[in-house]
Amino acid sequence: MTRVPPHGRLWHAVAAAAAYVVLTIAMTWPVARGMTRDVPADLGDSLLNMWILAWDSTQLRAMLGGDLGRAATFFHANIFYPEPFTLAYSEHLVGQALQILPLYSLTGNPILCYNVLFLSAFVLSGLGTYLFVRDLTGHAGAAFVAGLLFAFAPYRFAQISHLQVISSQWMPFVLFGLRRYFDTRRRRALAGGTAALVAQSLSCGYYLLYFSPFVIVYALWEIGSRRLWRDARIWRHLSAAAVIAVLVMAPFFLPYLQVRERLGVGRQMAEIARYSADVFSYWTASPNSRMWGSVARPHPKPEGDLFPGLTSLGLAVAAIAAWGVRAWRTGRKAGHGAAGERPWLMRTLLAVALLHLALAAGVVFQRRLGLDVGPISMSARNVTRLLVIAMAATAAAAWISQRVRSALRQALGEPEACMLVIVASAWWLSLGPEPTVLGSPLNLFAPYALLFDYVPGFDGIRVPARLAMVVSLGLSVLAGLALCRVRRSTAAVMLVVSAAFLAEASVTPTVNGMTPLQDVVTPEARVYPPRLAPPLYQEVRRLPEGAVLIELPLGHPDYDVRATYYSTVHWRRVVNGYSGFFPPDYARLKALLRDVTRDEAAEALRETGATHAVVHEGAYLGGEGPAVSAWLRRAGAVERFRHGTDALFDLPADKQP
Repeated sequence: MTRVPPHGRLWHAVAAAAAYVVLTIAMTWPVARGMTRDVPADLGDSLLNMWILAWDSTQLRAMLGGDLGRAATFFHANIFYPEPFTLAYSEHLVGQALQILPLYSLTGNPILCYNVLFLSAFVLSGLGTYLFVRDLTGHAGAAFVAGLLFAFAPYRFAQISHLQVISSQWMPFVLFGLRRYFDTRRRRALAGGTAALVAQSLSCGYYLLYFSPFVIVYALWEIGSRRLWRDARIWRHLSAAAVIAVLVMAPFFLPYLQVRERLGVGRQMAEIARYSADVFSYWTASPNSRMWGSVARPHPKPEGDLFPGLTSLGLAVAAIAAWGVRAWRTGRKAGHGAAGERPWLMRTLLAVALLHLALAAGVVFQRRLGLDVGPISMSARNVTRLLVIAMAATAAAAWISQRVRSALRQALGEPEACMLVIVASAWWLSLGPEPTVLGSPLNLFAPYALLFDYVPGFDGIRVPARLAMVVSLGLSVLAGLALCRVRRSTAAVMLVVSAAFLAEASVTPTVNGMTPLQDVVTPEARVYPPRLAPPLYQEVRRLPEGAVLIELPLGHPDYDVRATYYSTVHWRRVVNGYSGFFPPDYARLKALLRDVTRDEAAEALRETGATHAVVHEGAYLGGEGPAVSAWLRRAGAVERFRHGTDALFDLPADKQP
């Protein structure tokens, strides 16, 4: 495998990007066939994200048109009336909205915009990883495979309905920008890496908290491996970049603190533990995986389909093994004949370290390792203690041996060291505040608990398992490093590795997915762009700007998310809503409006402040739908418009139901 000549770098990158485009279309088919009408995966959170993108784009377009007052009301979205800051009930997706703003301005189609973002997340993830690994290794083939592994990481397919989670494409661009900066010392490269970090943080709040610390780890590794600790210019540039990034991101972070203070809500430790990874989550594949879905399912749990595939794992292990061998050989040469060497003691200490590392790995998977020989009984169950002993033994060996010190210096100076730290740390943190193995407690110190207690923001997010995306990136880079070290890395080898991985990553495609409902009629397995939306919403668009709409039935997720999505047609304020959080009185309102014959239902409807009501009569079972409309008429509501079983009512201003 040959290094990329400087004059061919651009064309190699263009060719890689084109290949990622073709593979993305194939791996996600039939999404590309229905770009303007079909929704990948299911019609749940995807619809919420489309509403967010449309809201953001509408506000940004107004601000660019001179209406700067929209900045003050940007987070006061039109759902959950009259609550403020409702955009901050979920991800704001400003990063993605900036990407599709021109397209949304031209088409007004949130489905098309969503699908463009969906597909581009795969392509850009591959391209960014390709650029970063190519800069690390100089080898285009290894870099392409690394990009392939991150672009189509199985975890991305497991999260296919969560646009914010699959939007990890800026991570490798951050590392690429930093790498270019340290290679060239050009501030333009650092500016690019900083812009990528801001884009990543504005695309997913999880990655603002989960990825940013690893950016610091990588920057410190670059400084350490190049021995730049005393370079004041480097520190000034990095500090300035960090300050700029914080200043840009702060306005998008503060509304979440206001929501938390207003609602008095936060994530409970038990909820976070529920959505943490289990040790065996990394051996549990998505049920949609064609190769592993019916085989690798040792511990299914919410957010727990984290298996990265044998190809990624195997190549990463090969990279780490080769890295260790190279470091040891370097240490042997440096320590040969050194005065004061005590090889027997050094070997003993290293054997102790390796033994305790092996025991720690065994306990991680078994919770306890025991040995009973006659009257002698030994057991190991405390992973933290085993790791501390291993580290202490290694440190002692380095203290007494020039050979070990040289090996460690060689090892820590190579990119495998940084990637191993990132993978191991992200894996450890993904286990959450209460690590488990097969659902049972694991005796392992939980650094995530410290973040939950002391770092702002960590107590407001609930899915530590999403650190698996950082694990996937680290494994992909390690895979690229492994391939670039192979002496006979021909195009055929790259092709075989790529084909093996794509077979592992392949999933059964789904668009417009719907789960049959029990207590209401299952809605149509399709939504429409605003210009083709049901006529009732076109009529709502003609209502006065100050109108407040309530849609019945209220409180059922499948109908509330559609009410949220279709508000993109008219942008009137809506009592309904669907998001990661709900107003404190929403559950009560849902319960009261479930039976409109009760007096409390009339009072609850009056208190919402709604001026108009939509009744989806066809959503109710039996004859309950027409009965709801009749109840409104008896109270003085006037039917304004009807299309099939959907009716729009003007609610009386002086006499509420």
